[in-house]
Parts: sequence; C-alpha cells; structure tokens
Amino acid sequence: MFQFRKIDAAQHASHGDSFPLFDWLRFALASIVALHHENLIGWGPAGNLAVQIFFALSGWLIGGILLRTDAHKLPRFYFNRATRIWIPYAIAVAVLYGLSVVREPITPAFFNFLIIDLTFTHNWLIDVVPSVLATMPLEGTGNHFWSISVEEQFYLAAPLMIVLLPFGRSIRFWGVVAAAAVLSRWWYGAISLGVLAAVVRSSVGDWHLKHPAYVAAAAGGALALVLAVPDSYAFAAPFIAIGVVLLTARSGQRSPIGEFAGGISYPLYLYHWVGAFAVAFAVKHGVEIPMVCAYLVAVAVGAAAYLAIDRNIMRWRAAYYSPLVGKSLMVTAYSLLCCGLLWGALT
Repeated sequence: MFQFRKIDAAQHASHGDSFPLFDWLRFALASIVALHHENLIGWGPAGNLAVQIFFALSGWLIGGILLRTDAHKLPRFYFNRATRIWIPYAIAVAVLYGLSVVREPITPAFFNFLIIDLTFTHNWLIDVVPSVLATMPLEGTGNHFWSISVEEQFYLAAPLMIVLLPFGRSIRFWGVVAAAAVLSRWWYGAISLGVLAAVVRSSVGDWHLKHPAYVAAAAGGALALVLAVPDSYAFAAPFIAIGVVLLTARSGQRSPIGEFAGGISYPLYLYHWVGAFAVAFAVKHGVEIPMVCAYLVAVAVGAAAYLAIDRNIMRWRAAYYSPLVGKSLMVTAYSLLCCGLLWGALT
C-alpha cells in the first residue's frame, strides 16, 4: 500500500497538487501496520484500518490523476503504475519466496500462492484462516500482499470507469459506486470514497478545506461507532479512512525529510516482516532484545530498499517510456489478472 506508493513529484508540480502531510501520513500508516503485526499495537483493527486509509489515499490521488487524463495518455498512466508498483513488489516477492525455499520444503501450495501473488488475485483466491495461513510460505508472512492486489485491481478498473465511461467523472455515478462498495463490505469501499472525494473536488474545488470540522466530526463519529458497536467496523472503516485523508489533504511545499519518510513507506510495508524475523533469529541464538527493535530493523530495511530500488526507479523510468511500452504493460496487467482468475477457477 500499501500505499504504498509515491506519486511523482513532477506530476504533483504540474498539476499544483502537492500534499506534504501525505508523506508523513504514509509513513505513519506503514508504521502502524508493522507495529501491529509485531504485536506492539494491541487494538485489533489497527493494521487493517491503516490499510483502509492507504486505500482512501489511493482513491484520492490516483482518482485525481485520472480525472486529468485523456484516453490517449492512458499508456503513460499504466507505465507509471507498473514501474512504480511492480518492480519493488516483484523484488519483495522474490525475497520472501526465496527465503521460503531456503527454510521450507517446496510444496504444490508454494507454487499456487506464488501464482496468486504474481497475478494480483491474492485477495480473491486466499481465505485468511489459520489452516490456509499455515500452508503459505513462511506461515503466511506474505499475507499482507493481499492489499497490493486490491491496489492493482483498482488501477485496472479506475481508468476504464473514470476515463472511458462517458459518465465516469460524474459525482452521482461515483456516489452510487461508493455506496455499493461500502454496503457490500468488500475491499473497495475506502478507495471508492477516495475517488468520490476527488470527483467532488474537481467539480466544486477544495470543499474539504472549507468545512474541516464537519469532516473531523464525521470521521470521529465513524470511529466512535467502531468502538461502541460490535461488528460495525467493516461499514465504518471506509468513512474513518476518507475522513483522515481529507483532513490531511492540504496543499503546500513538500520537505526533503517528508519526501524521504513518504518514500520509504511502500518498501517498509513490503518488508516489515524482516524485522520480526531478525528479532526471532537473535532470540534463537540467545540474544534477548526488545520487540521494538523489530520495528527499527523494518524501518532500516525499508529505507535501504527505497534508496536502492524505489528512488532509482523514479529517477530513471522516464527515459524508458514510450507509448508502445505503456500499451504493452497495459495488456500485460490485464492479462495477468485474467490468468490469475483462470488459475483460481481451475484449482
């Protein structure tokens, strides 16, 4: 998430959309996921709520980009998403599955999970139950990849809905989509609300800046509902998520430190499990260290991955773009998803 991505600084600058608080929000959300998985945050929904906020952030930012995108520019959109998300993700998958090969026997389930992760169908084809997690590589360590699948599915659906549909920029249309997504309590409620907020902004301006108290009250009310009413989380979480995004959607100048913090959030999310493994390894060899060190290791690994991989992708990818490459990646993206669905139907 995920995020788990950083929108190009050039894209922000060209459209006047630079949100410095989003850098710190991304880092905070990735940290919450890491701390929750390391049992340093005890509130049950904490990790998932952080992911829901990531989703709302994606809806707001990617929806905003697509609202300014014409059909002939879609190859560039797919190229940017593929290079920004796929390359770091593919390396993270290779690291996790490679470690699994070293530590565990290779089983048919290994290849099944690998195919599902590489075709971005994790969330559709894996039931999150203890018996299934136990058969996954490293006992379910990579189960957080489900959110990357949701993000990728959004990247494939959103251009078709926003750019190609004649009513794709309609507030009414996205209101219906968001309502259906929230009421279904599936994965797409927060993302849809993010797009709806971006559509409203494109029509009436920065409405969320004029009435921040109402946004805060709505988000706070949704959080209160989660805390007070059992089984309300799935319905209320998308509203908390979009509330947080709108409260932090303040244009301004991004700082170098903030950009770095936001930049490491995606690799931190991808590799946060490494910290827990490092602490477990140390304990196994008689070195007692506090669990908070797992988070510090995760941040260090995320920062190293950002400097080695993510930042260089953002620096050099423009040199490799062409409309043909963009179209090829677009076809590849939809083909991967179709192959994953076919695999799920056959297994």
